Amino acid sequence: MKVLHLNNPAQVASNLVFAQRELGIDANLAITGNKNLHDNYDYDLSTIPTKYFQGKFELGRRLYGLIKDCDILHYHGQAISAGYRDLILWAGIMNKPVVLHYHGSEIRNKKPSKFTNDFVKHIYVSTPDLLKSVPDAEWLPNPTNLEKIVYSDLDINEKLVILHAPSNRKIKNTQAVIDSIEVLKEEGIEVELNLAENIEHEKLMRMIAQSHVVIDWVNPDFGIYGVLSIESMATGRPVICTLTDSLYKEYDLPIINCHPNDLSNTIRNIYSERENLIEKGKLGYDFVHKYHDSSEIAKKVINRYESILG
Repeated sequence: MKVLHLNNPAQVASNLVFAQRELGIDANLAITGNKNLHDNYDYDLSTIPTKYFQGKFELGRRLYGLIKDCDILHYHGQAISAGYRDLILWAGIMNKPVVLHYHGSEIRNKKPSKFTNDFVKHIYVSTPDLLKSVPDAEWLPNPTNLEKIVYSDLDINEKLVILHAPSNRKIKNTQAVIDSIEVLKEEGIEVELNLAENIEHEKLMRMIAQSHVVIDWVNPDFGIYGVLSIESMATGRPVICTLTDSLYKEYDLPIINCHPNDLSNTIRNIYSERENLIEKGKLGYDFVHKYHDSSEIAKKVINRYESILG
């Protein structure tokens, strides 16, 4: 079986590619956008200028050459063309089975494109809140290559170091994090906030390991945890998020659930009872190994591919 993954939001596709290769699948990854934060892809088409027709045509030509040789196209995230119209070519004219994998803003609080129902064989969403927009989709927990993430013990004798790494300050509610830390500093509490933005993944992982606590999504409009949360828990770092309990009612999540209005009080309690962080970190480690192991998730996805191919 030959699979082409298209684009790589939050490195979900590259983690699937790695795991699928380990399971004997001929999987590759092509990207059409590159923030230069990682290089784990096979084909970089991001340098093709697509403002004008000539560039759009060249991108389509290059993609055609890759897609014509695959058995399954696993399409991640934002549409290559408006409204996923390129599916007419890949799934309609070329008759390639397409799995569409939504990851966030491209579908959240929106209606699916009219082309998706007609041309895709299966739809995944990366977080359960997206099921509100695509109720017929399947939630696939984000796969993480846990073999590459090193667990390390917490040193709770130092000052409290907190990491927040927003890909988008507004949706992660970064200002609430900054304001909460300022309140604590004014009280004389020894706490340090490190903001990690637009940095390479390897450097981010080092910053996680140097932290005591990681704050991820603290926006009640979303109520989810993300890839940063998963990778932090795999490192043994406790995570704070604002979670909608109903989205995860089947899971015993070890994440510290906190409304942004109560964030400073939550951190204050963590500071005074920081010995509890060690056990919380171990629970998070166990959780991601149970639910987010890329190998196990890749097996599930391969089974889906096989059912599609009949």
